[in-house]
Formats: sequence, C-alpha cells, structure tokens
Amino acid sequence: MKPAEQWELLELAERYMSGKLSEEETAALDARLRAEPEAREVFAKALHLDAELRFDQNLVRELPVAARKSQWWKYAATGAGAACITLMAGWFAVGPSAPTVATLIQAKQCQWAGSSLPTAQGARLSPGTLDLIEGIATLRFDSGAEIVLEAPATVEVLDAMNCRLKRGTVVADVPPSAHGFSIDTTKARVVDWGTKFGLSTGEDGNYRVQVLEGRVDVNRKGTSEVKQLTKGQTDDHGWLQSRLNPDQTADAEPNRWQPNMVMDGGGGWQIISTAFGHGKDSYIQSVTKNTRDFGSDPFFRVKRSEMQPELNRKGYVAFDLSSFAGRHFEDAELVLTIEPSDLGFASMVPDSTFDVYGLTDETEDDWEENGLTWQHSPAHDPEQTERNLPMSSKAKLLGSFEIAQGVNRGTRVLRGKALRDFLAADTNRIATFIICRETDETGRGGLVHAFATKESTGKSPPLLRVKAGH
Repeated sequence: MKPAEQWELLELAERYMSGKLSEEETAALDARLRAEPEAREVFAKALHLDAELRFDQNLVRELPVAARKSQWWKYAATGAGAACITLMAGWFAVGPSAPTVATLIQAKQCQWAGSSLPTAQGARLSPGTLDLIEGIATLRFDSGAEIVLEAPATVEVLDAMNCRLKRGTVVADVPPSAHGFSIDTTKARVVDWGTKFGLSTGEDGNYRVQVLEGRVDVNRKGTSEVKQLTKGQTDDHGWLQSRLNPDQTADAEPNRWQPNMVMDGGGGWQIISTAFGHGKDSYIQSVTKNTRDFGSDPFFRVKRSEMQPELNRKGYVAFDLSSFAGRHFEDAELVLTIEPSDLGFASMVPDSTFDVYGLTDETEDDWEENGLTWQHSPAHDPEQTERNLPMSSKAKLLGSFEIAQGVNRGTRVLRGKALRDFLAADTNRIATFIICRETDETGRGGLVHAFATKESTGKSPPLLRVKAGH
C-alpha cells in the first residue's frame, strides 16, 4: 500500500472514531475494508493504537524526536485530531513490515495499559513495549529464550536476543540456543548463559537479580565490573530494602481510605475499618533472630513456604465492635484489598487459597500492632510445625477465598454464617482475624501476597461490613 493510501485510511479512521463520517462515507469505508486485506490491517492497527493512547497519554511523550519533526507532524495544524496524528507516529515508527522477533505465548489474568504491541495470546511481536498491569504473560523470543512478565511490569522488546525491563519483575529461562541473551535495566545489564533467573527493577533504578539455575553475568552500568552469579546467589542494589521498608513520606495528603468512623453502607449496612477506635493490622514473619514488628507498614504480607520455613508470614487484623454493643448481627462481610507486594516470583505460586481464622481466645485480643512478632502473637506457637497456621485451640476457621496466579489488585470478600456467628459470640468488643495462605510455593522465592493496611496512603484498609439489628 502506498503512503498516500495509508494517510487516507488514517484520516478516515480518525473521522470514524470521532463520529464525523457520513452514512455514505461509512458504507464506502466498509466496502473497502471488506475487499482489501491491507486496508483492514492498517485500519485495525489505527483503532488499537487509539484505544491504548486514550488509556495512557504518556505514550505521546515517548514518540521519537525524529517523528515529531517529520512532515506529518505539521498536519496537526490543519485541524485533524491529535489522536490521528499520534496513530500515524506509531504506525510509521514501527511500520507494517517491521520484523517480528518474539511471540506472546501465554497471557493469564492479563490486563494491559500503554502497550505499543499486540496483547492477544499467540500474537507475534516486533520491537516495541508491553505494559502489563495485571496478571502473568510469557514471551518466547525467536532465539528460544523465554521470559515470564509478572505484573505490574513494563518491558521493551528489542530483538531476538535483547530486551529492556523498565519496571517490575521477570523470570527468564534461557536454553543453549540463546546463550548471551540479555536484559537491560536503568542501572544494570544481565547476560544469561543458559540458565533461569529472576530480575526485578523499579523506576528508581534499584534492582535485584536472583539466579535459580546456572549462571548469569551482571554488569552494573557506569562500571567495568562484571559480577558472575550462580545458582542461589543474588545481586541486590537497593531493591529488597526499599520493598521491606516502603517510604510513604512523599504523600503528605490526608488519606481518604482511612475512615476512622462508622460509615453508612446503605441498605442497613454499616462499615468500619481497622482505623476505627481500637482497630489494628499487622503481620508476623517466622524469623528467630529478627524481632522487628511490621505494624507501621502500608500492607500486611502472607506467605506459605515449606522450602524456606523462615519466610512464612501471617496477617493479623482486628476491629473495634463497640458501636455494635447489644445489637444482633444479621449479616457481615470482611473485605481485604490486594496490594502488589514486589517480593518473590508470581510464576512460582499457583492459584492460591487463603484461610481466615477468628481468634476465639479473647484474652489475646489486646495485642499491639507495634509489638507483634513471631515470638509473641495471638494463637501462635513459634515452634509449631505448621508455621503458616494459627493454633487450633485458640482460633476457628471462618472461611476461605482465592487469588488467581498473577493477580495483584482488587478485593476479596469473606461472608457467611461462620463469620456472623463469630462476631455474635464476641464479649470484649474486639474481633481479631488471622489470615493465612493455604497454598505452598512450587519453587524457592515464590511470591509473597500482600493486603493494604490502615497505614496505606492509597488503598482501602481492611473493612468490616455489618448489618446489625436491635
């Protein structure tokens, strides 16, 4: 197809999307698309790019400088829509004949943002960007190398032997045919020599490399040093520390997600959060030397690991029920908000089941979130065999919920007779819940799940929705 014909189609696409085509023009365009495969390809790509650009305006700022200076950019002054101009930039920057270098072989629970590449499972990929905000996606490069992209993550496909990780986590599996496959980050370049490794990086440039099998070379940019890592070894430059000790000082605005009052949920429902009254939330980790508490963290973390017992974690959440004293509980819901934890690899944890226990030993309801540790916690024996569970003599199973592999956003709700009866049996006006993961990881370094707490500056804390009668 000649450039002039591409221009004509792109202008028609812009007018079609803005509703400016007449009935006659729409009919003519429909007939042309039915008859010309090349025209269908151009038009479909225009619609795809327009949809993504409307979702992520940052792509406009990422257009190549050369493209912004080309003749077509002047077309903006003639009155054609900015969306059409941007579509042209994307089209001519990549081109219909750009060589493909990889395949998106699997997409599980995926949601995409500002990707410049097709995101359908099975799609062939040319050089460009994939921005995954939810789920797990697997790319197989034509060299044979595979990377599992774990949301939230952004990767730039460069060619069959190279890609760039802008943010997030990938797990790479490189066969002998792809020896020398490399992944760039802002501050490092990782070269694989037939192995399996995980790589995480943030927009701040901090990164962490963990070798699962074989050997990789890590070159920290700005230096001539090449660090060789083998199975079990890591190279961490600020990544883990920043995730274990998140800094929220940059957000000085009051948090609208911390309701410290009883809220009207409509239909007779009332809502309280862990920020109300004597509510609290925290978690514990099964380490023996470190007695640090996690009460000030913006999330509580949950994990089960039989391979690494010292990394088991359990969440603790308590609500102040004083506003419901003397009232009959007709129904209740516990609502938890999933938070990206940035710790561990989602590809090593299958779809997971979480159990919610209610603390039945009310003498232990007086725990403090800034003093909760593995050595001192309710319904917990630090030497118990099942490290991921509470003591059955002091806690009762109220129900379970599921989180699919790769999901790192959304909410989960627990509701049922067991929850209602647990609240009805309360006598001290404090209800403590213990959240555990029933599902084990399939490999060392599996994902740690996380849920927002009342210290979060942008996510809803644990909520208890109650319908109570007099």
